Amino acid sequence: MTTPNAQQASSYTPLDLEGVRTFLATLPAIAARLGSTPDAWRVWEVSDGNLNMVFLAEGPQGSVCLKQSLPHVRVDPSWKMPLDRTFFEAAYLRAVFPHVPDLTTECLHFDAEQFILIVPGLSGHTVMRTAMMAGHFYPSVAAQVGDFVARSSFATSLLAEPFERIMDRQICFARNQTLTRITVDLVLTDPYHDHPRNHWADPQITPIVDALRASPAVQARSDSLRLRFLSAPQALLHGDLHTGSIMTDGTDTRIIDGEFATYGPIGFDAGLFTGNLILSLFATPDRSGQALHLDMIQTFWTSFKKGFLALWQC
Repeated sequence: MTTPNAQQASSYTPLDLEGVRTFLATLPAIAARLGSTPDAWRVWEVSDGNLNMVFLAEGPQGSVCLKQSLPHVRVDPSWKMPLDRTFFEAAYLRAVFPHVPDLTTECLHFDAEQFILIVPGLSGHTVMRTAMMAGHFYPSVAAQVGDFVARSSFATSLLAEPFERIMDRQICFARNQTLTRITVDLVLTDPYHDHPRNHWADPQITPIVDALRASPAVQARSDSLRLRFLSAPQALLHGDLHTGSIMTDGTDTRIIDGEFATYGPIGFDAGLFTGNLILSLFATPDRSGQALHLDMIQTFWTSFKKGFLALWQC
């Protein structure tokens, strides 16, 4: 799979609402999925992440989600970025969708000139983080996420595929260096040092932070984890698996936003999701909510372990 060269995308143009409508109308399969004529489609922007523009289009027959890379971070135009991150998300979906079609979205179209990815719309679904902040905890979601990590990681590992296929995929995702650098810096390096991006509101936390940063054991462990992330390409990772990358309606759950995909240790995605739930637990004041978080962590791990071992023993 060849990575498109962002420098060669001379026709690239960021889309606005009408540009989205016009672009979708040029794709017969997508237009048929929406139904009727373009003037009957409702198009609106739903961008809420840091990196990309995201639009929803809805017609009489169905809906789609369109994501377009920008040449910079969406919330900070001074932070320049390559355009190819939607390519890696499309490649990730094409790699894992056959193994988890009930737990992620299908890549319906990818445009290598405009760096546009189109997937099905998820009408009726809510971002898991939004649901949790509103006090809605769905017991089935943690189990479904565990199943997703088990099936997607096993299927893209040497336990399931010939090394030739694995190496071809590793070559592709090894080019996702900009977003991998963000992971290395923001997840595995910066939190353990004084950095302008680190901030906290409660001054009582400051001594704890200082103690962690001064601890040789913590520094050694963070160094070890960073090295493992970069040197143990066991399976294709989602790379950004947290409650903001999961949509659910309480029954059906879909993992989205795979642009950080890269090869790495199988435990990384599991650790990201578990760590995100732990952070949410500490931000939850009531004991019943904290208990629900602990239950979700246990349910996730049980589901992941059971699913992965079942596949390995087949």
